Amino acid sequence: MRVVFLVPDLDNGPIAQMRHKLMQSKARRFMPKPPMSVNATFGGTLNIMRHAAVVRDLGKELGVEAVLATESGKDTYTDKWGIRGLKYIAWADLAKGDVALIPDLYVPIIDKLKNVAIAYLQAPTQLHRPFEYKRPNVHLWTDSPFMVEKVHKAYPGKEPVIIPNVVDSGMFPFIPQEKRKAGSLFVFPRKGPDFIDATVKAYAAMGGTYWKPEWVDGVTIHELAMKMREPQAFLASADSEGCALPPQECMAGGIVVVGKHAQGANFCMVHGETSLIANTPEEAAKCLRDAEDAGLRTRLAENGYKAISRFFPQAEPSQVWRDFLAKHG
Repeated sequence: MRVVFLVPDLDNGPIAQMRHKLMQSKARRFMPKPPMSVNATFGGTLNIMRHAAVVRDLGKELGVEAVLATESGKDTYTDKWGIRGLKYIAWADLAKGDVALIPDLYVPIIDKLKNVAIAYLQAPTQLHRPFEYKRPNVHLWTDSPFMVEKVHKAYPGKEPVIIPNVVDSGMFPFIPQEKRKAGSLFVFPRKGPDFIDATVKAYAAMGGTYWKPEWVDGVTIHELAMKMREPQAFLASADSEGCALPPQECMAGGIVVVGKHAQGANFCMVHGETSLIANTPEEAAKCLRDAEDAGLRTRLAENGYKAISRFFPQAEPSQVWRDFLAKHG
């Protein structure tokens, strides 16, 4: 048996960047059908790759093979941008009997398949593509209670199943607060820069001096993993999230998460238990003042780790695939 995980090709060259900008403009109506490619590595793609790695590691136990598929048939992510050690095939080589996992970007492809197909619906902004989702061989997967509500509205009449993200505990090992860089606060300016700026100003106005923001952008997942061995806290600044991996990876590493719960997408954030939730800059600044307390940080970090450990590869993700393939393989 083989499980084929479709992902877009990665093309971040200058021509691809220009095409991406045109596709975001009114000019897209005059452009030919774009290739199945993206100009950046997104969290949802990394999550699919991690699921493929889980199935790969279950190979001997279940008698199953896991492969990633791109339109080109090549590993365009390479070790730099993707997950190492995974096999690639061309999407055109999908065979009869393969189980196919399709990301939300490409779910209309499912209408052409007779295979068992999984529509993996990870992002709220991608739920506008019609496809024959009510067929018995099609399964709707998503990643949070927040997304379940969105999927209900977009694809009524079929119940989606919440599937745990895969949080790589090897890439993001737990490091206690006292062994981290004092006062280091990670921020991702790609998500909510105005919220970050306003929070930093509000924190300073409250007399806060402990936290020093460190802006992180444009790095590979492997570079990010190394950088995340330093900070004591992370400011969650996104208004909306798809699979919401950054807060979960922070919890795995022992980083205290402070900030927005992204309308519930960051559902592992429980205020005062695993994190400090703050949806306005003023609330976030107050939480940062609270998080200056070492005892509170230690408790939140340990609780966050315990809560997120269910998403480690050998935990719920492995069991999900065991159960699914036993029933549908």
